[in-house]
Amino acid sequence: MEDIELHEVLKILHLVAVISWMAGLLYLPRIFVYHCNAKAGSELDQTLQLMEKRLLKFIMNPAMIIVFILGLLLANDIGFDF
Repeated sequence: MEDIELHEVLKILHLVAVISWMAGLLYLPRIFVYHCNAKAGSELDQTLQLMEKRLLKFIMNPAMIIVFILGLLLANDIGFDF
């Protein structure tokens, strides 16, 4: 197996992070729609609030940060200086 260069690893991780972030962006409005139809204070309401919080806190925000960091590293790797 050939050696994998750092630039290729950064591109792979960047792509995975972008896909994770976009999946969260597409799923979050669906949760919001279900949340609008739930009665306030019900068990479904509590569950959807927890789902929204976990999606944002554990998937979308870290993926967004990783996307921007890896994007800057990739740009720096091909010659852009910041």
